[in-house]
Amino acid sequence: MPKNNAKLPDIETLIQAGVDPKTGMPVKLIQDGEEDKNEFRRMLRVIDEQDAINRYKWYNLPMDLSSQQLERMIYFKGQLCFFYFEEVEEFYILPFALDGTIDLYGRFNRVHPVPFAAGTTEDKTLKREKSLSEWLATKKLIVIKEPKDLEELTLKDFKESCVILYDYTPQMNTNNIIPRQILNDVLLDTESEILPYMQTALLAGTGIKGLRVNDASAAGEANKASKQIRYSALSRKLYVAMTSTVEMQELADGSPLKTEEYLLALQGIDNLRKAALGIENGGLFQKKAHKLEDEQQGNESSVQTVFQDGLTQRQHFCNIVNSIWGTSIWCMPSEAVLGNDDNLDGAAYDIDNSQAPSPDPSQEGGNDNA
Repeated sequence: MPKNNAKLPDIETLIQAGVDPKTGMPVKLIQDGEEDKNEFRRMLRVIDEQDAINRYKWYNLPMDLSSQQLERMIYFKGQLCFFYFEEVEEFYILPFALDGTIDLYGRFNRVHPVPFAAGTTEDKTLKREKSLSEWLATKKLIVIKEPKDLEELTLKDFKESCVILYDYTPQMNTNNIIPRQILNDVLLDTESEILPYMQTALLAGTGIKGLRVNDASAAGEANKASKQIRYSALSRKLYVAMTSTVEMQELADGSPLKTEEYLLALQGIDNLRKAALGIENGGLFQKKAHKLEDEQQGNESSVQTVFQDGLTQRQHFCNIVNSIWGTSIWCMPSEAVLGNDDNLDGAAYDIDNSQAPSPDPSQEGGNDNA
């Protein structure tokens, strides 16, 4: 049997060491322009993850996970399975792989969990550490797809079943879905290019020029210069060297865009990214003039079904889990996303009260005492 050399690279360590994860080359050797773009992209990736993992708030999770940690796994994996690990007497929620057949609707009948990261857990019977992947290799779990009545429950359901959590409704033919991190990648890539282009516009309106140099074939150099236009714009360089007999000439169309045009393009694409997450935004096209209230409401209402789809998937998951294991897991929209103070604590954002100090009695009543 051939040796399996598959592995997951430690991307964070590579970045800290100054190595580009995509090319494997030192960041300093990456072509000018790509380095700046990658820096912007890295920043935008963090913002995208923060937007995604703070859309929903989880309550009463029976695992050593916060709401953000659970949503982080959903962001990078797209789908997870919840199950009771009898050998270690704990609940887990992890990625999974198909381990059997699918039903007539394309839903998984049986799966086995796989680690999100390499780790160990304690065998409470033998009192020793065991690789998590060793444990998980033995788990063959039956997928429960609907809530169960108490009269229907069996010990097998409790010990040998799982419930799948989806980020959004699966697509055609299969229940495997594309993780949100991959879906939004193309938008982050475009946004990360607009920022260096805007910086170039501030220098010269993106009017990249060809400079005549003495030597070689003009045609070959012209072709090479054409390929360099994008990298010159990204790296804020005004000239591309060409060994040609022609005079200096414009390689772009010579009609520079104003900085605000780049910012509007960036804002429009970022609004599309937020719309993909179900977060209210100003719409794909934002008018420079005053926007009517009806227009604003139309832009915002278009994302409500996207947000609702994600919330429905999560709450349906909670209902099934609670019906089998008697837990009280629940998921609600984040106050920060809704902009509402739903729990009436005086703040339109979620507060972690686990270590919060006791409120000052003299401050009770809010502004009523002012």
